[in-house]
Amino acid sequence: MPATVLSPDFVNNYLDSHLGERQVNKIQHGFPSPRFWSETSVPLDEIAEDRIHLREAHGTSPVFLYVGVPYCIQTDPGKCGYCLFPVEEFQGNAALENYYGYVEREAEMYREQMQGSVLAGAYFGGGTSNLYKGPVYHRLMDMVRRLFPEISEQADLTLEGIPQLFSREKMQAISDSGMNRISMGVQQVNERLNSFSGRKQTTKHVIQSLEWARELGLSANVDLIFGWPQQTVDTMLEDLETLVSWDVYDITHYELNVGGPTDFALNRFHELPSTLANLEMYRAGRDFLLDRGYQQLSTYNFRRPGDPAAHDFREGYTTRFDHLDTLGLGYAAITFFGNPALASGRSWSFINQRNLAQYKAAVDNGRFPVERGYRHTAEDWLMMLLFRSLISTEIDRTQYAAAFGLDVYDKFATVWDALAERGYARITPERITLTDDGPFYAPMISALISEDRYRELREEAARRKKEAGRPAAASRSGQ
Repeated sequence: MPATVLSPDFVNNYLDSHLGERQVNKIQHGFPSPRFWSETSVPLDEIAEDRIHLREAHGTSPVFLYVGVPYCIQTDPGKCGYCLFPVEEFQGNAALENYYGYVEREAEMYREQMQGSVLAGAYFGGGTSNLYKGPVYHRLMDMVRRLFPEISEQADLTLEGIPQLFSREKMQAISDSGMNRISMGVQQVNERLNSFSGRKQTTKHVIQSLEWARELGLSANVDLIFGWPQQTVDTMLEDLETLVSWDVYDITHYELNVGGPTDFALNRFHELPSTLANLEMYRAGRDFLLDRGYQQLSTYNFRRPGDPAAHDFREGYTTRFDHLDTLGLGYAAITFFGNPALASGRSWSFINQRNLAQYKAAVDNGRFPVERGYRHTAEDWLMMLLFRSLISTEIDRTQYAAAFGLDVYDKFATVWDALAERGYARITPERITLTDDGPFYAPMISALISEDRYRELREEAARRKKEAGRPAAASRSGQ
């Protein structure tokens, strides 16, 4: 792979000009951004062959499963004021059960190629996955067991939901089904600040859900957002103090992403804390949690040892670089599949239909409901895994060398050296670790290391657009 052309001057100028800008999390979809996912004919048969070949050549391979739900309860403002995910307004239980039948049929399409794989973990997200009634959680896990007869003993099986939709009956069904963790999008414990989202959640809802989870042996994660409209460091710390007092072992404390036609972007932007205020919130929240015995597992995830129900779960990133297989089922679900042993162009990212009617139509016609995807070069796949390493705050140079035959430090030396000089990274022969404010700036760092490749992708897209326009232009001119 060619060495980066990012010069020290360019890197330092980039850092100087972007440190004061609002951070936008570009890591979630890996590399590249979905706006470059232009392949509308994703070769699922080829991917199935590669899955089977890798499994036969290297033994059983771990798979992480994501199962999505399209629906959210209606709020005013819509989409909780800030959400950027594709969702549909909840139309009632009949529509939800009908949709789930399609997910079961989609899962069946993957059964043959998944034979012999081991389920390493599953996440039932959305949308809002605790909209389901109690019996459906058993059906969900029955579907998972048909697809993956072998489930790792350490598999974390998480259902995501909002506090006001949990009940003891639902929580009992979740536990009895074999799921072992819930993740609650609380966002703000402070009821006044939470009311800006239009959600009807109360402190009592959160407390009761945590009590049920503890009683029934479920591990529980709570998501909080900082950088919320009218939020201050003091109100943020009050929320964290409350969670600590409730014995919440697992806290995800992440920065608000602002964008699109959301209420927070259009009508409350003037109420948002500044970028420097968000940095102060990150520092204060991190230090608060570390002082109380929590460990920082990723850019925004903090966990306190001692949870009797917890598994060693890492959301959004991988600790291995020889193989990545995340299977997405359902509306707008994303699949990542790749391995350095594959030929360039045989690793993929793709997304299911984000139009519910088109998702159903594809399944009705016996087709995989894929909307579009991206065929990764070897260079792109390295970048994909590098983005995921940044989430963990540590980049293992030894593992990268084993997987890709290169030293990831050498490839981006100007970036790592500039970060180290500013105190944002520590470099050793074994690893590169984000330090101090480095994790806060992980989105900016990911954008910087991909600058060269993104420039190439933009040029390629412009060239394709120009070439696609030539026949039409010739026709209009009578040639």
